[in-house]
Amino acid sequence: MGFHNIINLITTSFLSVAAISIKDAAKDFRIGVATNSMRFNDDAYIRATKKFNYMVAENGCKLSSIQPWKGFYMYYDCDAHLAKAEELGMAFRGHCLIWHSYQPQWFQEITDPQEMENTIVDHITNVLNHYKGKIDTWDVVNEAIDDESTGEDGTWDMRDSFIYRALPNFVDIAFKTAREVDPSVKLFYNDYDIEGDDIREGKKANSVYNFVKDMVERGVPIDGVGIQYHLHTDKVVTYENVMKNIRRFNDLGLEVQITEMDINSVEGNTEEAFDLQAKLYGEALKACLDSENCTGFIIWGVGDGDSWRKEGYPLVFNSDYTPKPAYYAMLDILKKYNNIEDNGEEEEEEPVFNIDELEAVRDLADGFRIGVATNSMRFNNVNYNKATNKFNYMVAENGCKLSSIQQWKGAYMFYDCDAHLAKAEELGMAFRGHCLIWHSYQPQWFQEITDPQEMENTIVDHITNVLNHYKGKIDTWDVVNEAIDDESTGEDGTWDMRDSFIYRALPNFVDIAFQTARKVDPSVKLFYNDYDIEGDDIRDGKKANSVYNFVKDMVERGIPIDGVGIQYHLHTDKIVTYENVMKNIRKFNDLGLEVQITEMDINSVEGNTEEAFDLQAKLYGEALKACLDSENCTGFIIWGVGDGDSWRREGYPLTFNSNYTPKPAYYALLNTLKEYKNITIDEGETGDTESIDDNKDDTTEADDYTGDVENETPENVEEDEDNDLENAEEDEDNETPENVEEGGDNEADDDSEADNDTEAEDDTETEDEDNGKGNGKGNGKGNGKGNGKGNGKGNGKGNGKGNGKGNGKGNGKGNGKGNGKGNDDITLLVEKHKKEGNLLHDDIDYPLQNFQTLLHHLYLIIIKKYYQKYQYTNELELKKIVIILKISY
Repeated sequence: MGFHNIINLITTSFLSVAAISIKDAAKDFRIGVATNSMRFNDDAYIRATKKFNYMVAENGCKLSSIQPWKGFYMYYDCDAHLAKAEELGMAFRGHCLIWHSYQPQWFQEITDPQEMENTIVDHITNVLNHYKGKIDTWDVVNEAIDDESTGEDGTWDMRDSFIYRALPNFVDIAFKTAREVDPSVKLFYNDYDIEGDDIREGKKANSVYNFVKDMVERGVPIDGVGIQYHLHTDKVVTYENVMKNIRRFNDLGLEVQITEMDINSVEGNTEEAFDLQAKLYGEALKACLDSENCTGFIIWGVGDGDSWRKEGYPLVFNSDYTPKPAYYAMLDILKKYNNIEDNGEEEEEEPVFNIDELEAVRDLADGFRIGVATNSMRFNNVNYNKATNKFNYMVAENGCKLSSIQQWKGAYMFYDCDAHLAKAEELGMAFRGHCLIWHSYQPQWFQEITDPQEMENTIVDHITNVLNHYKGKIDTWDVVNEAIDDESTGEDGTWDMRDSFIYRALPNFVDIAFQTARKVDPSVKLFYNDYDIEGDDIRDGKKANSVYNFVKDMVERGIPIDGVGIQYHLHTDKIVTYENVMKNIRKFNDLGLEVQITEMDINSVEGNTEEAFDLQAKLYGEALKACLDSENCTGFIIWGVGDGDSWRREGYPLTFNSNYTPKPAYYALLNTLKEYKNITIDEGETGDTESIDDNKDDTTEADDYTGDVENETPENVEEDEDNDLENAEEDEDNETPENVEEGGDNEADDDSEADNDTEAEDDTETEDEDNGKGNGKGNGKGNGKGNGKGNGKGNGKGNGKGNGKGNGKGNGKGNGKGNGKGNDDITLLVEKHKKEGNLLHDDIDYPLQNFQTLLHHLYLIIIKKYYQKYQYTNELELKKIVIILKISY
């Protein structure tokens, strides 16, 4: 796919922010933003957030985040949001307790009424008890009314969700339970397209009014209604109609809050569009302020780049967190409402680091592969791409894993992995495949396989399909990831296999995976990848020895393996010496195997202090030197670009700050490469003056969006792709951010090491980190049979070492054709449906320049027929296309 600019970029110059903030002007009125804890390490994001006084978590307080496995309550993300709100002096709103969409598989599968009731009661009871006295307002139920409900004669139609089918009175039960558990909490019902008579001719608004009116009359405890307020600049509601709608809830004795406001600019980021957007934001806020029962106002995101509707520039801050006209419109409304004089003072502009002037690591690497793990969610950020392009090697954090490619059994979806490969080609970077088989964070259908033959067939089919799809494009793959148990001692040449669901079903799965990969594509280098195997300093060298014994046995039995990936996740107080890394790498060299450092990051346990970053830089430099000094070390990957993108972001573990200014660690890599090439190092080239305001994201811009799965996330923070398809056929106007929000709801089996949203102890590193590298030698190791080891003690070793190293340096460039379908094909496809009257909107700009644009417009097509999906040989239903969009957006 070729990704090009669709619209002009937002200016990079810094706008001055008025000295008085919305928070100051609002006084006691609650006005705020929805936040994502993935961005809490970004200073610019935080500075923008604290211009407000009210916060809600986009995803962190939902059932899918708190209870991804039945009965296991994990509050870490919701707790993180609440803690940040308290730190910034902001009130906090709970969202949401019960919702039908994007829920764990175990919840979706409940059909028994009593089980559903018990589940709802247990969840609400646990959550409200956990947050008793801390959160004073909760959305109890979200989006329970059907979009096509007419509201005639005081009626309403319930949404035909899995919850409603199991338990038709679930709303009553949810609200009654919430009141019983915490009588002090205000209980809200929340929905979209209910702003006023302008939207859906007022039919859904009337239906929701009838619904809550009935609740009030029957004595079901409810305190308020949340009006989501997702509009476009060409789908608006008048001030008068909003007022009318809010006031009739007042007649029922109910509060109202505007809960998820955003306004898409259908005209793009033009001055005229932003002026209209500002007018609409101002009118919405004025309607709320002019209504005595409107007690809060929430914008659904901080900067445009964070929004689920980012392509429409819908929020009040640009992607670089500079304010837009909409911000000033709301500020002016609040000043007038509270009679606040503007003193005209402005904050000083802050200096901007020019990343274009930064010397590139890739220019000193001389063909040595050194790179970063990327997340396509960030490909719309210009400085993210510029920082990425300082390297010559790329791996996808999540996009090429089984959980991304084959979320539904047999339905292969390569869109995200394709997007990463396309970006690598665009930037002139080699690309590493990660990973084919892994036990953690996998779809439910995969975890439930227990039959050995079915497991073998699944592994063979997946590897065959993926390697055939990328034949000639990706020259190195992590075939198996983290198969050795953390507590394995490595004594007497032994190892212990991890007791994963894959191993339990098929003990010799590693042999089968590697043999299949070699058979499908003999030219690809095949790696085994693992963590805590850097050297004798880590776990006393026991796991490192175990992995060495394991792959040595593979080599001796003729199982085709070409290399080992050493993940290299450390802390500034958990380190490995240069000598021990060298010793470990050379052991693999004696087996004829390459090594790559595949997922490097180093947490600063001391925080973002100068001393901690100097130590971090030293450790990065030593790791790279050990690799360069080892003839069999052929690649070096850092697990992320900027600190704010990292799964360990709270430890500032990477070589760029969150705003993509370089840290001392980046200069350490530069200097190590210069020393290796005998290049004089300039004085002051240590990063002391280059990193302006550590981790301040003030230099990002909006670029063309190409979509991704994080989960801007490492492996364990993958976008929730297991979620139900209930809302798959909703059109964009009906779609809510909940339906496309980023995930963290994936389900891992009990063997997974740590949740990627939280920092893992190094003893239990998450696979979240694995990416791999690869280039070079291309050994074809023979094809010994290999049998299952049981507990992996490794007796009865096979023979058949297999020589024949093969050739082929392989630069991983691939020869993909870009987006496969040319612009003309895309234009014709959309034009065809436009003529047939299938499009929601006729104002489509041509040419449609990339795959993401095609997806965007397919999303607007309301038809039930089948489509030929991009680069697919099979046809997927429209609902699956919509789900793809939800994941990528």
